[in-house]
Amino acid sequence: MPTGRPSDTPGRAAPIPGVEGVRAVAAVSVLVFHCWRFTAAGASRADLGLVERLVLPHLTLGVTLFFSLSGFLLYRPFVAAAMSGSPFPKVGSYFRNRALRILPAYWVILLTVGVLLPAALVRQSRDQLVLGRLVEHPWLAVRNATLTQGYSPRGLLTGIAPAWSLAVEVVFYLALPLLGLVAVAAARRAATPTRRLLAGLAPAGLLLLVGLSGRAVARFLIPAEGMTPGWDGDWHSVVVRSFWAKADLFTFGMALAVVYVGLQQGLVRLPDRWPLVAATYAAVLGIPTLLLVDRGLIDKSMYAYQLPTSLACTLLLAAVVLPDRAARPSLLIGLLTSRPVVAVGLASYSLFLWHDPLLWLLHALGLTMYGRGGLAVNLAVLGLLSGLLSALTYRYVERPALRRKTRPQPEPAHQTSQPLAS
Repeated sequence: MPTGRPSDTPGRAAPIPGVEGVRAVAAVSVLVFHCWRFTAAGASRADLGLVERLVLPHLTLGVTLFFSLSGFLLYRPFVAAAMSGSPFPKVGSYFRNRALRILPAYWVILLTVGVLLPAALVRQSRDQLVLGRLVEHPWLAVRNATLTQGYSPRGLLTGIAPAWSLAVEVVFYLALPLLGLVAVAAARRAATPTRRLLAGLAPAGLLLLVGLSGRAVARFLIPAEGMTPGWDGDWHSVVVRSFWAKADLFTFGMALAVVYVGLQQGLVRLPDRWPLVAATYAAVLGIPTLLLVDRGLIDKSMYAYQLPTSLACTLLLAAVVLPDRAARPSLLIGLLTSRPVVAVGLASYSLFLWHDPLLWLLHALGLTMYGRGGLAVNLAVLGLLSGLLSALTYRYVERPALRRKTRPQPEPAHQTSQPLAS
């Protein structure tokens, strides 16, 4: 999922330490989940005990973490303009940068898996997806290329399946300048610093209402038709995987951006040992929620668990991007800023797109294994192949495209740090 910019892009401010590492964790989480899903489908499924029951099914939270990261990184320049009176980001440059960030790599990978390889997903029925070539389905190919495949039951989860979340992000990109104008308009009427903070939070509150309304409509007005709600080719799943029902997952990341800017302007103070506080709250909120979901005490059909887990993900992100300045760098920050983790983070967008088609292809060719040993082998093979292809895509497609991006505007002199390029 494309958020933030790599530090080797000429003319760009260095990313906040740890952000690339967070992106790496999110991408690898989704990869491990998909690999486990194929392993668990066999007759000799891996029995991993508590890890399988409490951890692996919830690694899809990597997508939620991506949404929080997007809300934080991309809203920052807009909320800074609202709260400090700095120039509003140039909308034309913003859209150009977004297009350069997501489209070149996506199109190259889609072309490879959908035309050169029979590794694209095509929906045969409401509950069945098969591998094929998009060239044999021209209209479906066009819809995948324009990231509009998820707007009908026949197109949902086709092509590169994880790209459904990229389509959600695209709508967020399109809406963000309007949300920024809402924040600016609200801030102009704010007479006190506290009200300026609340003005910055207004767009996040708006997305919260949008997301909750979408899920309510999916639950009460468009009931699921199949056995796997959210995954079937029906209108319930279309709504569930749309921006309408996912908008609230950007809310807490946007709120974090407000806190970040408020810290820069001296409007917010954090408690001592903030990273530990944030991680503790994330655990207190997230772990019981997931346990209640596992025990069936939270209704999955309402997707109500996504909001508290989104807040937990954002608290973990906050523990990284809002460190305790008075303390020594934590072990977590050291790990997230290590060279191997940063390297994975830089190529995480390509990794996110490559791994699932490769896994489907390996499975179709009979090259995936089952059991504990099989899961380890599958992870090793998939990690090697998708890692190699992701490195190539990043080196020869993503990075050249990023170098063509418009440089960010300078920050006002009174602020203490440069804006993160988005």
